[in-house]
Amino acid sequence: MAGIVGILAFDRVWNVGKFLKYSMVGLQHRGYASSGVAMLNNEIVFATKDVAPEDLELDMEGWAGIGYTGSRNGYPIVNEDVAISVDGVLRNPEEFLKKFTKDPRKALEEEKGVYSLIALTRDGDMIGYRDETGIRPLSLGGFGFDMAIIASEPVAMSVIGGDFRREIEPGEMVTVNSLNIKAERIKEPKKAYCSIEYVYQARIDSFANERSIYETRVKIGEQLAEERPIDADTVIGVPDTALPFALGYSRKLGIPMDLGFTRTGSPIRTMLASDSFLKIVGVQLKLNPIKDAVFGKRVVLIDDSMVTGTTLKNTIMSLRKLGAKEVHVLIGSPKLVSKCPYGVEVPEERELIAANLGEEQIARVLGADSIHWLTLDGLKKVTNYNLCTGCMTKSYPKVI
Repeated sequence: MAGIVGILAFDRVWNVGKFLKYSMVGLQHRGYASSGVAMLNNEIVFATKDVAPEDLELDMEGWAGIGYTGSRNGYPIVNEDVAISVDGVLRNPEEFLKKFTKDPRKALEEEKGVYSLIALTRDGDMIGYRDETGIRPLSLGGFGFDMAIIASEPVAMSVIGGDFRREIEPGEMVTVNSLNIKAERIKEPKKAYCSIEYVYQARIDSFANERSIYETRVKIGEQLAEERPIDADTVIGVPDTALPFALGYSRKLGIPMDLGFTRTGSPIRTMLASDSFLKIVGVQLKLNPIKDAVFGKRVVLIDDSMVTGTTLKNTIMSLRKLGAKEVHVLIGSPKLVSKCPYGVEVPEERELIAANLGEEQIARVLGADSIHWLTLDGLKKVTNYNLCTGCMTKSYPKVI
């Protein structure tokens, strides 16, 4: 998973470096292990480091630039004429860069990968493209009449005071320069929006695929209440992603909702962590449970997803230590049973607890009194879209 952003000023007196950096900070929930930028002044200047965007020191200047935050794979890729950042998977990034330099449209027509892309040319064009499935998101916005912004999510715009205009459509290419903005259809849409965007990846205050993420997650909580009503004293969501799930569940059943955790300040997202020790202690590093919220209570604990179960097991153990009488777990997504070939950090099947154990076994392993996942039908009912559910069904919309 990755966050990408591009900013182009319509007047070359601007230096967009700080705007670019803090837009990337606004996207680091999509991946934070590595960051990279390419800036345009009289030429394209490139820098990449294995640090989170907030730790990236930019000593470059330019009136346009693109950025990347995600795993350690070296984006943006750059030559003297073009720089490209990608969220998703290209079949051969270096070969794609060569083709794109000669003819962007032809390169996009021929590429079979699943991706969203932002490119910056030496001539001063910023290009955004989203492949025909729309699996990876991409949005268009601006900063008044001074700058154009293309980014994975609108939150990259709002964090710097910019405005979200619209999403780039699947199969659409948008070209921005100091003179105009042009949109054209490259491929016919075959929409298969990523399920993980709704339940985990996108930020709560974001917008994806014509949907408010906050409202969608509240409805998922209501759907969980319909599927698995539990007689309990309190509902707790794991911050931040699952808080709207808990709110929807609480409202639907009339069970009080408590804030079960307080932040310790770390931005760690344990699903994205590559270090095994970090996965184990990740909850304690970013969240601390609140005793008064759970002591002596029957708790419904709602989380957004479950991969290996290690993080959730630690969470349940913490609640038990503070005196929770019962802990019933609800997951705001269907079971994850297969890896994602499109760049989402869902590991191999052998590492996925829901692919290898039954529900009763998983509840025992976690130390929970019960566990329930949102059904696939429930997810489709809430979103009402054609979805990519490959990690949940092993059925993928596009072969790459």
